[in-house]
Amino acid sequence: MVHELRGHARTTSWALGRIWSVARGIVVAALSIAVLRGVLPAILALVVKVLVDVVVAVTTGTENAATLVPWLVATFVLALIEGLSWFADRYLGERLVDELELDVSVSVLEHAETLNLAFLEDPARRDLIDRARTNAGSRMAALFHELRAAVTMGLQAVSLLGVLIVIEPMVLLVVPPVSIPFLFFQWRLAQKRYQDEYERVTKRRWSDYYSNLVMGPYAVPETRLLHLGPLLVQRYQRLLAGFRDRNLTLHRRNLVGSSTATFIIVAGLYALFARVAFNVVEGTATVGDLAIFTGAAGRLRASVEQGIRSATKALEQTLFIANLKEFMGVNADLRSGSRTLPEAAGGSALVVDDVRFTYPGRDRPVLSGVSFEVAPGETVALVGENGAGKTTLAKLIARLYDPDGGRILVDGVDVREADLESLQSRVSFIFQRYGRYEGSVAENIAFGDWRRLLEDRAEIESVASAAGVDELISGLPDGYDTLLGRLFGSVSLSGGQWQQLALARGLARDGSLIILDEPTANLDPKAEFAVFSRFKALAAGRTTILVSHRFSTIAMADRIIVLADGRIIESGSHDELMRQEGSYAALYRLHRSGLPSEVG
Repeated sequence: MVHELRGHARTTSWALGRIWSVARGIVVAALSIAVLRGVLPAILALVVKVLVDVVVAVTTGTENAATLVPWLVATFVLALIEGLSWFADRYLGERLVDELELDVSVSVLEHAETLNLAFLEDPARRDLIDRARTNAGSRMAALFHELRAAVTMGLQAVSLLGVLIVIEPMVLLVVPPVSIPFLFFQWRLAQKRYQDEYERVTKRRWSDYYSNLVMGPYAVPETRLLHLGPLLVQRYQRLLAGFRDRNLTLHRRNLVGSSTATFIIVAGLYALFARVAFNVVEGTATVGDLAIFTGAAGRLRASVEQGIRSATKALEQTLFIANLKEFMGVNADLRSGSRTLPEAAGGSALVVDDVRFTYPGRDRPVLSGVSFEVAPGETVALVGENGAGKTTLAKLIARLYDPDGGRILVDGVDVREADLESLQSRVSFIFQRYGRYEGSVAENIAFGDWRRLLEDRAEIESVASAAGVDELISGLPDGYDTLLGRLFGSVSLSGGQWQQLALARGLARDGSLIILDEPTANLDPKAEFAVFSRFKALAAGRTTILVSHRFSTIAMADRIIVLADGRIIESGSHDELMRQEGSYAALYRLHRSGLPSEVG
């Protein structure tokens, strides 16, 4: 228990430090109002007590009616302040939510952007990311709100208890003995709620996945044709029904526990109220005492219950915020080096030296001791069966991952020592799983080098013309301003057209190293021929790494490297490899004969 509380204290301190750095003025104002609202009920109760006693004195003729005026005015002012403070408190709370949502949400994305692909592709790490990003800013604001509410209710409870003790000391035997067990009960309930949410993250991702399959624009055609809707809805319903049933158990437990605590407190306070009433009859207490006990006792009970709930909700928020803290504490696996790459007059020189790599969570290595060199301006094709490690090697060269062993040099500099942004600015990478960006045609091209191109329409059109996609664009409803995709736009391209835009985007960056991963997989032979006719001119003098399963594409390479089980088994030109009568020659003949060959 002590260890738990220390952990919550550290998380709370971290969260409050961040809240303070984001919105100091709001925090100061909100805390001031919290203290004011905490002591106002007790002050108001005391003023009302005096007012009642003065009223009794006026009715008996011992006081003048004019003595009522100051107390009536004081009561009005205090009641007005208490009412207006609620609106001010709500306003500040809404402001804080907005400020924290902006700050924390952006920070999560900025931190995620520094993490490598291996981290982001790991399902277990995805759970951490999902837990961190789910309402992160709102949870921090909720923590501050609940702490503020706990302070307010705590001050109210203490001050009201002090007032009641003066009237009836036995109130100490009713409120504290019930409040402490109720606090413990609510805390355990909060822990169970958090544990349920913690374990639901993966299931929630599944429910979102099923929902997207039923309603998402890219999945709907196939799921409708296969009539998968009823099955997917059934699985979605099963997940949500499980959430509902577990929630129902917790709701019932909360109802029983809270009702029990309230019954005991109400019964105890009512018994004491009767005792005070008898004291008034006997003359040992005043009517004012009875009036104040009635109002203060009800307010005390509400303050205790709300204060306990706020305190436990604050503790519950620290459990969720701990996920955010953990994520923000994850160090970037790909740390940028400081070395600047020398200027490359044409293509970059590339050295792959004894490179080894295994994906996290897997036992079998993807690459085992791969070594080769590429001269500036040379075009090298990587060939091999599926899973041979071709795409992984391409990503290692671009430093999307770091090798487990060996090294990769670009222009004589180890990629791990090079400035990361400088290195990757030299790489034009056209991915097999290319992006289909929801945005305009111009943006889809400009994203290849957005800092240079995003506001330069003339250069975007020049890139499109050089890549041969200007004719495609001219046929779209709004040309370069056509909004693509089904989420926000009304035009969706074919797979081949999307790939042509991806090629233009990749070539928009004037990189000295071009990496093409299945660049024409979705193009027909005619379109493929047109693309590579242009590509030879665009890539002239630049170093090119080509991953492809089409032998018509591979034939353009100066050298072909054949991979199998993460190792190089053959290397040479097309003619040299054909004369060796090895794996490449066998795959080529299968391709020429029209039989299926797994070299993708």
